[in-house]
Amino acid sequence: MELLGSYWLRRALARLASLTVYEGQDTRTGMPVMVLVGAKGEPVEAEGSLKVLDRLEDALVLEWPLGAVPLSQYAGVADPDRLAHWVREIAKRLAALEAQGIRYAPRAELVLVKGRSVWLVGPGLEALAGEAASALLELARLLAGPRWEEFPLRDVLARLARGEVGLEALWAPPPEEAPAPEAAKEKEAEARRLPVEVEAAEASPPASPGPPREEPTPSRPRVIRIEEPEDPPFPVVEPRSSRGGRRAVGLVLFLLLLLGVAGAYMGLFRPQGGAARDYPMEFRTDPPTEKALVYVLEAPEGAGLEPGSLLLEAPGRVRFPVPGVYRLRIQVPGREPVDYLLEVPGPPLTIKVR
Repeated sequence: MELLGSYWLRRALARLASLTVYEGQDTRTGMPVMVLVGAKGEPVEAEGSLKVLDRLEDALVLEWPLGAVPLSQYAGVADPDRLAHWVREIAKRLAALEAQGIRYAPRAELVLVKGRSVWLVGPGLEALAGEAASALLELARLLAGPRWEEFPLRDVLARLARGEVGLEALWAPPPEEAPAPEAAKEKEAEARRLPVEVEAAEASPPASPGPPREEPTPSRPRVIRIEEPEDPPFPVVEPRSSRGGRRAVGLVLFLLLLLGVAGAYMGLFRPQGGAARDYPMEFRTDPPTEKALVYVLEAPEGAGLEPGSLLLEAPGRVRFPVPGVYRLRIQVPGREPVDYLLEVPGPPLTIKVR
């Protein structure tokens, strides 16, 4: 690992022309940071973008939200519904940047996510400027992987890349289509028709003479009125005597007492605790013949893992007791240890040994 000022440079996230982006760590506080070496331009302080913590001679140090991970970790394994939310959030931030005249091309390595929160890295820098629509399409295709065909925003992103719609089409509801002229004329003609149905009736003997029945005028439709009958459709039950009522009340009280006793019994004799849910995570090594020891440095509350305890020997699979952000230390024989923030649940973690 390299040391730049007070910051460890743990690994390179992206290399773009003169700009190199590193995942780093503040040696004074131990907090994760993002270091941009060779940055030209001024990053924008906007909602959903990382804040500038420090300025070095040829580098910028940005805040890294605790527990956030680059979108590239979900390449090919992102859930379509979860990915759709991320794409909409990125589109909203891109639209706000375009309103300020800033062109920004999102890349999977330079977008951080934590749950449903999204952060963009370095909007406003020269090396990160580009066409937002095509970059967003490629980012979504990379993350969806083999499930691209079932991604709900696939068609909208394709239209966005062709310039047929704007970024707001990704989160705004689709406008209602106007009916075709022929359909509108047919609907208007249908509305002008009289809602009168003619039914064929069998001949019947003439009824007794009476006053002639008035026929409804052609300009007014017939109205059918359905009235409630005076007699109820159910038998009327007379109220019981007071003695029968007291008997029913006593029976109800007795049943409630039995239910209370049964509930107390189950509360006393049921086994303590419930079925614990765990969160499996797979650790891989590249190449697979390498071995790595994974230790726990920090764990969420309720995990019950002691700091410094050995979690597993990778490659392997481990079950975490609670979700959250775990701080791990990965030790490969013959190399310096590397600290890593792992969000659980999440995709498999691959430890590359070079």
